[in-house]
Amino acid sequence: MSEEDPAWDMNGEPWASSRFRDALDLGRLDLVRRGSQSEPNDIDAAGDLGRLAHSELELFGTNGEQTLDDDEIAAVLRTLRAVLKRLEVPLDLPFRDFTGFHGFWSSQGMSGSWAARRGYLSDVFNPVLARLDDLDDERGTRSGLRGVDGRPRNLIFASTGPKPDIVLRDAIDNVVEVTSNAEYCLFYDRPLDTSGLTWGQLCNWWRARSNLDGSSERDVALDLYRRLAASVRDNPVEQRLFRSYCELYGSDQGSSLPALLPQVYLHYDPSTWKQRGGRPGALARERMDFLLLVPGGGRVVIEVDGKQHYAEGDAASPRLYSQMVAEDRRLRLRGYEVYRFGGFELSQPSAPTMLRTFFTDLLASWVA
Repeated sequence: MSEEDPAWDMNGEPWASSRFRDALDLGRLDLVRRGSQSEPNDIDAAGDLGRLAHSELELFGTNGEQTLDDDEIAAVLRTLRAVLKRLEVPLDLPFRDFTGFHGFWSSQGMSGSWAARRGYLSDVFNPVLARLDDLDDERGTRSGLRGVDGRPRNLIFASTGPKPDIVLRDAIDNVVEVTSNAEYCLFYDRPLDTSGLTWGQLCNWWRARSNLDGSSERDVALDLYRRLAASVRDNPVEQRLFRSYCELYGSDQGSSLPALLPQVYLHYDPSTWKQRGGRPGALARERMDFLLLVPGGGRVVIEVDGKQHYAEGDAASPRLYSQMVAEDRRLRLRGYEVYRFGGFELSQPSAPTMLRTFFTDLLASWVA
């Protein structure tokens, strides 16, 4: 069986399908606005609506590629205001739809600056989403799923070169800064909460970071995919896993799926292996092969095990194996889900089919 799904083929990249908008259920929005249904609860509903509104308004203010029309965004904002009012969370938004947003930014001198419009929206929505995250923590539930305690603050990932030098700029607020070798890795610098990190959110961040304001949504996604794929280019089995997951981005719900982040720094030891004279570092597993931040505060680690994980030379190493499973236990006790694949397993002709089944089942259990 071919590794690539023919429906995805486009010059060798898994990117044939453009995103399709799911029909917005205005009837359900009305029920949520009036508080007439128990699911989702107000905190979850406000979070979902806030992120949807932020994303759509940002797209409209950037290049007009939003997926909702004027009436639909008006219904989303009307419902969001009602739910936030019940939660006593303020929302200062002086317009009710896209037309009103356009008039507002024109009157405020933001007509010539996409960055100014995006900055304004971030200033409005980020405090709201942060307060909802606090309320969710106080509620003490994670939608029935085990989540990691605490809020993710730093994402350093997709390394393609030497280890970055990292300093703790503000120890009180846990502000981290990459001071050298930053060109070899990516640093996601937007607020994160327990809702996870979707492919759509990561693409919006990439658009702003890479000055792709005039590019289509598809071109931005393809550019980001190629940059992420570069971090696994020297490992064929990791490439296969990454590509198999990225095929899912072409589905109708692709932008709402958790983004698969390659080569993510979990721990950071300022000393290198060489600087320690060839001795092990103080922290195990500095870098994860792949990470998914899923709804409910969940963090899914995916590791691909080559021979170096369990052997020294050609001889099996109980010591290395013990270190590996001990670190897995520590991560699982902290709430991480850890899944391992053997390099041999991923090199087999059946691997693409196996991976598609695995990812379908994984997302069904964590994201449903």
